[in-house]
Amino acid sequence: MPTRVGFWAVLLLGLFAWAPALYPGYWQGWEGFAPVYQSVTPTALATVAAAPDLWRGTGSGAFLIAQPFLRLGVEPTLAIRITFILAFILGGSGVYAWLADRVGDRGAGLAGLAYMLLPIFLGTVYVRGSVSDAMMLGLTPLALAGLVSYAERRSLVGAAIAILSVLWMWRIQAGLALAITIMLVLYALIVERNVLAALIAAISAAAGLAALIPLWGTSSPSPTPFAANFVQLYTLVDLGAGALWSNGGVLERYPFQIGLAALIAGVFAVWGVTTRTADIPPLLRRLLWLSVGGAAVAALLSLSASEPLWRLTRGDSLLTYPWQMLLAIAPLLVTPLALLPALFEEMAEAGYWIALMALIVLASLGATMPDYTQVRPAVRPVALFGDNQILIVSAHLTEDAASSSARLEVTWQPLRPLDVDYNVFFQALVINDEAEQVVAQLDAQPLGEAQPATSWRPGQVLTAAYTLDLSAAPQGRQPLLYYFGYYDWRDGARLPLADNDDKLVFYGK
Repeated sequence: MPTRVGFWAVLLLGLFAWAPALYPGYWQGWEGFAPVYQSVTPTALATVAAAPDLWRGTGSGAFLIAQPFLRLGVEPTLAIRITFILAFILGGSGVYAWLADRVGDRGAGLAGLAYMLLPIFLGTVYVRGSVSDAMMLGLTPLALAGLVSYAERRSLVGAAIAILSVLWMWRIQAGLALAITIMLVLYALIVERNVLAALIAAISAAAGLAALIPLWGTSSPSPTPFAANFVQLYTLVDLGAGALWSNGGVLERYPFQIGLAALIAGVFAVWGVTTRTADIPPLLRRLLWLSVGGAAVAALLSLSASEPLWRLTRGDSLLTYPWQMLLAIAPLLVTPLALLPALFEEMAEAGYWIALMALIVLASLGATMPDYTQVRPAVRPVALFGDNQILIVSAHLTEDAASSSARLEVTWQPLRPLDVDYNVFFQALVINDEAEQVVAQLDAQPLGEAQPATSWRPGQVLTAAYTLDLSAAPQGRQPLLYYFGYYDWRDGARLPLADNDDKLVFYGK
């Protein structure tokens, strides 16, 4: 087998990770079309369909890759899909570059492919649709590769790659960048035992934090209660790719599983290290134990038992979900796979190695089947109702004089689980002496009683049409005014818009 067969396997078989991003349409992730809108008008902290927050918010660095494509006239949805694809490729190739000199080509190839196909990486892209977290997963291995290059060869190029990767991450999402920085420093000190490499990571992070000083006072409430998103241990190790969990009462696919390949490889690697005491290089031992320890700590911080610690340290103000800690140590999850050929000689033979690659691919297939929509969003959303709760993708009003009716077609996405079964109102009005008079009105469940708002899945694209009978409207009238919005049927309170209004306004002809 060629010397670099592991590298080419990462590039070619990685197709299974990113190919779904090229399918027609756009997948219905939790964040919906929000990343598409944010890429068109990037700001220091995203404000379109997102609450700007220094630590949890999405920074402009998340859309840096998309900008050249947008300037070339590429559609925003395609630019975002390209960003996801490059995040996969950066992550897989970065893991390979990080581990190749330590464990060899085949071990690094196993780890690089497994990283691209980690359920938590696939879930970040195809379940959550999070550009910011996907980019963090793509850049973290590059930072590790740069630190290793510097620690081993005093490579200035390696140091530059590590510095740029860390700075970039701080411009994407500061809270997660802080957790990743801690992991990088610990890796440099424990595994590489190189103080200068640790200083490179720490000083780069300090520079990234200093660049955010102008945004220091920017904060917003978490889009979802932090304490409501702790998970159970069995959900972290659940091997069913299509398994569901309850996110605010709405069933969702897991976006945080550790994965079959990583779990089994971890067990075999620990067994191999503990039974072979003489022929395992100390660095590889340190790497494995840091991997096991990092995974254990991140898993523990994802469980409800760690809630007092999060509150005591104010760590719950840094992340949206506690299980995002698994993203910070994601490269460590695949290091046991990289160690298998070094621990077990037969695993380095062509037949076993090919079988392992095939198993990695097969174990991930269930997580690469997102739900697509063929709806093509405009450059900007029509409106945002509530606290970034309901995003109106499109709304079209048509009047039919022959049937004396008006029809409003609305397409929307919930961006988080809703706790109220909101009704919609659709009104036609005339203005007499500056006073509004309702001449036709509709009040109903948006999609009928069979699909109330509390059952909507975040990111799900929903469409409905509402018709008003205008036969009672005054003849020879002036153009009608139309109002549309959502309200709580229990007390009549309307769901406000982001611009402080409480309705969409349409003008008849």
